[in-house]
Amino acid sequence: MSTKKLFLSGCALAAACHFHGAHAFEGGVSAYPAGAVGTNIASMPPIPGLFMLQQFNYSYANGLYGNNGEKLPVPFKSSVYSATTRLLAAYPGEVFGAHVFSQLVVPVVSLHTTVAGQSSTQNGLSNITVSPVILSWKVAPEIDVTTGLDLAFATGSYSPYKPSVAVGYFSLQPVIAFRYNKPDGLDVGLANRFLLNSKNHENQYSSGDGYIGEFAAGWNFGRWKVGVVGAYMNQFSDDKINGVTVGSGNRARSFGIGPSVVYDGGPFHINLNFQQGVYAANTVKSSSVWLNIALPLAIF
Repeated sequence: MSTKKLFLSGCALAAACHFHGAHAFEGGVSAYPAGAVGTNIASMPPIPGLFMLQQFNYSYANGLYGNNGEKLPVPFKSSVYSATTRLLAAYPGEVFGAHVFSQLVVPVVSLHTTVAGQSSTQNGLSNITVSPVILSWKVAPEIDVTTGLDLAFATGSYSPYKPSVAVGYFSLQPVIAFRYNKPDGLDVGLANRFLLNSKNHENQYSSGDGYIGEFAAGWNFGRWKVGVVGAYMNQFSDDKINGVTVGSGNRARSFGIGPSVVYDGGPFHINLNFQQGVYAANTVKSSSVWLNIALPLAIF
């Protein structure tokens, strides 16, 4: 239901802030990588077992953007390579008519940045996410509703002094997702995620809260599906340091969209998608390539 954090190209904004006063989220980066869900919106295994979604991502950005979406005069480039493993346990039985799941998400990231001629590389573990309980209802043969609570912990390789592959704070993330999927027909989905961020106690920086809407639309042709995926991110409260608001209205916003193709191999699924950064404010305009491979590890 969720994945974790590799929208890390924005982490390099921490260094860029020394050159410009724009701030939004600590380091300009969300605690969740908008667009990571891809075509897996409200998509859960129908049988009990242990399942894995392996995600590979390459993201790149070539600029920083200000409060009105204007490109800032700061020489900046970033590239991110990541491998994220999502382990999903599907339990027998039902609760309130819903199938029950738990999830563990472990991302490993390599971040490369160049800001005003100064290059930096960091490799390591990013923030681990745990979803203790996920509930999924089949409300009609073609309609699924899934909800859960993601706990993104302040783990991984973080530094308040340089671009990092992790954020240094805990993030509570309620999620509710809807999907309509007709065999040999239309498939559309929307996942709504709220980012409720805690204070980073290493530097007393409090990143504002935000919303991420991820969407997918496509058409099923037998084992294949083609369509589009994307995400919208909007920070709706201000950042603060020691309780004092940072900047004035400097809140991160972004939008990306692009093509997607899925192959249903029966027990396994493969999704390849590209999401072009279309708009950004107070963060980077990041474009990403995702390869997602889902397969069962054990059937109960």
